[in-house]
Amino acid sequence: MVILTNTISALDTAKELVPLDMGTGSWIQRQFHRKKKDATPSRPSAPETKSHDGTMVVLTNAISALDMAKELVPLDIAKGVLSTLSSILTVVKNTMQNKDDFTEIVSRCDQIAQSIKRSTCGTSTSEIDPRITQALGELKSFVDGIEKTLKAKEQRTLTERAFSASVDQGSIARWKEQLDFFLRRYNNELIMHIAVTVDRIRGAGIMEGKSDEPDREPPPAQPPMLFGRDTLVQDVVESLNSQHVVLVGPGGIGKSSIAKAILNVDSIVARFNGRRFFVRFDNINASQVTFDTFIGRIAGTLGVRSNRLSSITTFLGASDVLLVFDNAETFQDVASGADRIAEAIEEFGALPTVTIIFTTRNRRVPTNLQCIIIDVPALEPNAARNAFTHTYHTNGSPAIIDKLLSDLDFHPLSINILAHVARENQWTLEELMRSWEGQQTRLLDVGNGKLQSLSVTIELSLTSSSIQRLGADARHVMQVAAFLPQGLNERGLEHLFPTVPNIHSVVDALCRLSLMYRKMDAYTMLSPIRLHISSAHKDDDIPSLNLMHVRAYYYKQLAEVNGKDDKGPWITTEDANLERLLAHDLSCATPMDMVFVCRACRQFIDQLMQHKPRPTSLRPVILRLPEGNRSRNADLDSKAGCAFHLAMLTHNLVNVTESIDLYATAKRLFILSQRYDLAALCLEYLAFQYTWLGKISAAEYTLQDALTMRREHHILSSEDEARIILTLGGATMYSGRLGETRVLLTRARRYFQDVNNMDYLSRTMRQQGEMELRSGNYLAARQHFEARFLLPTFMGNAVERAWNFIFLSAVDVREGNFSEARKLLEEASALVPEGKDVYTACSVLFHQGALASDGGDFDLARDFFRRVFVEVAAHGGQTEPALATYYSARNELFAQEYHKGRDLFSKALEYFAELSYMTLQVKCVRALGEIALLEKDFTGANLQFVKAKSLCDELGIHPDFLYNGLSPSKLKASHQGWKLFLEGHLLSS
Repeated sequence: MVILTNTISALDTAKELVPLDMGTGSWIQRQFHRKKKDATPSRPSAPETKSHDGTMVVLTNAISALDMAKELVPLDIAKGVLSTLSSILTVVKNTMQNKDDFTEIVSRCDQIAQSIKRSTCGTSTSEIDPRITQALGELKSFVDGIEKTLKAKEQRTLTERAFSASVDQGSIARWKEQLDFFLRRYNNELIMHIAVTVDRIRGAGIMEGKSDEPDREPPPAQPPMLFGRDTLVQDVVESLNSQHVVLVGPGGIGKSSIAKAILNVDSIVARFNGRRFFVRFDNINASQVTFDTFIGRIAGTLGVRSNRLSSITTFLGASDVLLVFDNAETFQDVASGADRIAEAIEEFGALPTVTIIFTTRNRRVPTNLQCIIIDVPALEPNAARNAFTHTYHTNGSPAIIDKLLSDLDFHPLSINILAHVARENQWTLEELMRSWEGQQTRLLDVGNGKLQSLSVTIELSLTSSSIQRLGADARHVMQVAAFLPQGLNERGLEHLFPTVPNIHSVVDALCRLSLMYRKMDAYTMLSPIRLHISSAHKDDDIPSLNLMHVRAYYYKQLAEVNGKDDKGPWITTEDANLERLLAHDLSCATPMDMVFVCRACRQFIDQLMQHKPRPTSLRPVILRLPEGNRSRNADLDSKAGCAFHLAMLTHNLVNVTESIDLYATAKRLFILSQRYDLAALCLEYLAFQYTWLGKISAAEYTLQDALTMRREHHILSSEDEARIILTLGGATMYSGRLGETRVLLTRARRYFQDVNNMDYLSRTMRQQGEMELRSGNYLAARQHFEARFLLPTFMGNAVERAWNFIFLSAVDVREGNFSEARKLLEEASALVPEGKDVYTACSVLFHQGALASDGGDFDLARDFFRRVFVEVAAHGGQTEPALATYYSARNELFAQEYHKGRDLFSKALEYFAELSYMTLQVKCVRALGEIALLEKDFTGANLQFVKAKSLCDELGIHPDFLYNGLSPSKLKASHQGWKLFLEGHLLSS
C-alpha cells in the first residue's frame, strides 16, 4: 500500500510539471495573471500608481515565498539557488526603476521554487538524483551572474547618489529565456527521475505483471547555444545512413555539443525513438578504465541490468539504436584491456541495428569498424561572432571583436569562456582587449571544470597515456611548436629536433590526439592550445626548448639565402617563425652573441623586403639593444645596422614617421661608431622622407648636412653627390624653384646614364616627368615617363610598370584625355599582384575614384574608395585609410555635399596629423576654407586659409605648388577661395 501511494504521488508530481496554464499554478502566478488583466484601467491617470503598487505587493510576496521555500528544502545547493533568487528580487524591489519589466522574471523565480520543493522536500539528500543536483549547480552559476549584474548597478546607483537604476529590456528578456531553458531542463530531469522510480516500483511487482523496460538514461537535450554547425550536423546525419562516424578535434572544439544536437535532429528521433544513448567518458580518467568499467558504463546508460557483454549485445540487437561514445579517447588510451574494448566495439558496430558516433581527440578507431572520420573545425568568423555576442552583448567596435576571435583561432570553448568573463565583469570591449593583451591565459581559466577552464580540457589530453608513453620528447616538441607561430616545417623536423630519433612518430601521435594539426607543409597548434603550452610549460626555458637547434636551423637558412633570389618561397612560409626567434634572441643576446644575432636580423629584414614586405614587431627589441662600451664599435654598428635596415623596410611600406625615427636612431649610432658614410646615407633617406611629408625646408637642411658631413670626412664621391642632388631636386620642385630643379635633375641623369645605374636613372626620369608636368610641358612629361619603359629595370617589374601607367594617366588627365587615362589605370590595376603591394593597389583606386569624381560620377567614385577600405581590411595598411578619407571628402565637396565633405576633411586632417603628413594637412585645411566660403562663412574661410598659408611658409612649400603634379588631390578650378586669398581679394564678410 505504501509503494502504491508513492506511485500515485510520483505521477501527480509529474503531472504538475507540465506547462501551467494561466488559470492554475501558484498564488504568485495567479497574481501576475490578474495584474496583467488590470493593466488597462478606465482612467488614464491612475494606472501608473496602481501598477507600481501591485508590483511591489507581488515582489514582497515572492520574496517571502522564496525565503520560506529555502527553509524547507534539504539540499545546500537548492538553498543557495533560492537565496540568490530572493536576493535578485530584493534588489529589483529596492533599486530598479523599471520593476514592471521584471514580471516574467518573478514568475520564473516562483516556478523554479515550486519545482525545487516538489523534487527535494521530504527526500533525504542521498535519495536525490545526481542529475538534479547537477542541474541545480548550473542554475546556481547562472543566477549568481544575474545577481552580480544587478548588485553592480545598485552599487553604481549608490555611488552616483541616484535614487534608482534600470536594466534594459533586452537583458531581462535574455535572462527570462535562460531561466526558461534551465526550468525545462530541471523539470525534464525530474520527470526522468520519477519515471525511473515508477519503473522500479513496477519491477517490484506491485502493479499487475512485470515490466521489462530498463532504467535507461534519457538522451541529452538539444544544446542551447550551437552556432555555425548546422551544415556539419546535417552532413553527419546523412553519413549515419551508411556508416559509423568519428568526430575528431581538440578539446573545446564542440564535438560533444554537435553529437547532442545530432541526437535531437527530427529524422534521428523518428528513426531511433527512445533508443538514442549518450555514453559519457569525460568524467573518468583513462587510468581508471578497465574492460569491466567500460562495459559497466554502457550497461548503466542503456539500462541493462546485467554487465555481461552478451546482455548488452542482445539489447542492442533488438531494434535500431544510436550510440554516442563521448570522449572516446578515454577508453582508446587505457593501459590494459584495450584489445578487449576494441573487440567489443567492433562487435557492437557489426550489428545491423547499431549506429555509432564517436567523439574523440584521437584519430585512432577500431581496425575492423567501417567509419568515416569527420574533423570538427573551428568556427567560421560569422558564427564565432554570433557565439560571442550571444553571451556578451555590446555595441562596441566589430574590429575589436574580430581581433579577439582571431587571436582565439575561433575556438568555441575559448570564445564562450571569454564572453562570460567579459559579461560578468561588465567590461567594455576596450577594457576586455586590454585585459586580454595583459593576461590571456588567466582569462581562459575561470573555473574548475573542463567547460570553464581551458587548462583543464587541454591537460586531459596531455595526461593521456599515449602522451606519457612518448616521454619528455612530446612535451619538448609541443613547446617548440608553441614557440614558433607558423609551426614546424615538415622538411625541417630532423634539423629542429636532432636529438629526437623518432620525431615523425612523435608529431604523428600529437596530431592523432588533436594537440597539433597539419596545415599545408607544417605542423601547428590552435592558438588556445599554444597559449596554454606557452604559459603552463614555459617556452622561454631555453634548455627544455633547446633553442640551440632551432637557432642553428634558421640562421643557417638565412646565411644560405643571403643575397640570393631563389629562396623566396621559404621566407614567405617561415617569416613569422624567424621573427619570433629573432625577437627572443635580440631580447636576451649576450655581448658575445650580439654581432651574430644582429647580422641574422639584418638578413631577415632584407629577405622580407625582397619577398614579403610587411610590418614587423622588431622595432622595440632593436631599440632596447644595449649600446655597450662606446669603444666597442661592433656593438654600435650591429644595433645601428638593424635600425637602418628596419627603417628601409618601413620606408618601403610607406610608414614614414616610424622610418624617420629609425633613420635618426641609426644616424646617431653610426656617428658614435665613426661610420660617417652610413650616417650621411641616413641623412639622405631622412631628407627623402621629409620631402614626402612636405617638410621641404627640413629636407633641404638635412641634405646640406649630408653634403657637409661627406666633405668634412672626405667621403664625397661622384655617386654620392648625384644621389644627393637627385633628392634635392625633389625638394626644390615643391618649393617652386623649377629652374633650379631642372638643372639638378639634368646633372643627376647625366651621371647615372654614364655609370649605367638603371635604378637611379629611372628615379631621375620619374622626377623629370613630374617637374615637366608641373611646368605645363605635357609632351616632355610624357616622353620622360614613356622612356622609363625602355629601361632594363622595368622588364618583369610589374609594380614599377603599374606606377608608370599611373604617371602617364596623370598626363592624360591634364590634357583632357579621360578615356585614355581610364584605360591606363585599368592596365595598372591588372599588374598589381593580389595582396602583394597594398599601397600600389590603393593608389590605382585613388586615381580611378578621383577621375570618376572629376567627371561627375560621384557614386562610382564612392565605390572605388569603399574598395580601398576593403583592401586595407584584408591586407593591412596605415597610410591608405587616411588617403581614402581625403579623396572621399574631395568627392563629397565636388558633389556639393558640403556637410559630409567638411566632416570627412576634418577626419582626414586628424589622420594626417597623427601620421605627420604636413602637405596633406595643408590640403585639408585649404579644402575646409573652400567649404566655408561656399557656405558664405567668410570669417571661417579666411581663418582656414591663413592657417594653410602659415603651414606652407613653415614647411617651405610654395602655395602655387601645393598639389603634387602626379597626385589627383587637386581641387577644381572653380574653387577660387585659395587663389583669391593669396591675391588679397577674398572678402572678410
